[in-house]
Amino acid sequence: MTTTTLAQSYLVKAVKRLPILQLLIDQDAYSDVVRESQEIVELALKGLLRQVGIEPPKQHDVSDLILGAMERFPESQR
Repeated sequence: MTTTTLAQSYLVKAVKRLPILQLLIDQDAYSDVVRESQEIVELALKGLLRQVGIEPPKQHDVSDLILGAMERFPESQR
């Protein structure tokens, strides 16, 4: 699997999980909404990292890595 394909896979997974949030909201499962939202954001961020050729670490918070690599992202994604 190429880096681009893997990056797209992460982003597709994130998008596919979005409808789950409304289901959880409708069931008043707010703590699950927060947890699932965090996972969606993590998938999206790791997909963006892969898109610019950075292997994401095996940790949840990649914000410092994103901030440190801003110059690698297209201007439209900054």
